[in-house]
Amino acid sequence: MFVWRMAGASHPGRVRCRNEDHVCLDEPHGLAVLADGMGGHAGGIVASRLTVLAWMEYMQQVVTSGRPGEDDLRAACTCANRAVCHAAAVEAGLRGMGSTLAGIHVTQSGQVFICHVGDSRVYRLRALGLQCLTRDHSVLREQVDAGMIAEEAAGAFALRGLLTRAIGAEPEVLPDVTTGWARGGDVYLLCSDGLTEMVAEADIARVLVDLGMHPRLASIRLVEMANERGGVDNVSVVVVSSLQGHRPQGSVE
Repeated sequence: MFVWRMAGASHPGRVRCRNEDHVCLDEPHGLAVLADGMGGHAGGIVASRLTVLAWMEYMQQVVTSGRPGEDDLRAACTCANRAVCHAAAVEAGLRGMGSTLAGIHVTQSGQVFICHVGDSRVYRLRALGLQCLTRDHSVLREQVDAGMIAEEAAGAFALRGLLTRAIGAEPEVLPDVTTGWARGGDVYLLCSDGLTEMVAEADIARVLVDLGMHPRLASIRLVEMANERGGVDNVSVVVVSSLQGHRPQGSVE
């Protein structure tokens, strides 16, 4: 059986006066979700808050009533999308707002469910190696994958933040959902782009190697590093650590 511990941290950064990110954790139910809002003025703050609250409420009901599956994570994203779309429809000042979403559900048996929309990411540290488990829903990612532009090219900067999918952007949302099995000692990281734009993956990996078994310390340190290196955007992280456990028989990589 797996024992999971999680902690999160969020900061407006060193440049922006508002924090449009939102983080919500439910360790007893093995749930965590992070959102990075957009929309100007109050819109981004409202969108990210509605996103995490709607997603978390739905998933808490599912986990309490039975064993969740991939379709439940998709349904939770649909609930979040409807909440943001509805708020934007009834209040003119909120029109055009949206949010990213990165969510995770971990179980005592070691099964891990991940969903995401937008460019907030989910990473896994396993055996000292860091792997990104999500693919950004962004114009930049699509053009890099198509070989149209190099990620480090000068023109790539202008494409950063241009999303192809977001919560609240359209009446229907299509999240990416994946499942797998954890190993004892695995560490999962959910983060907004305020971290990955400031801190290299190699440095993120070193923090998780050193502090991954202490989620609160790891999350605080990652936010500090983003701010030390410029902090040009809001930065939010969630660290989810498997303190002990074994792989169940029949598990897959």
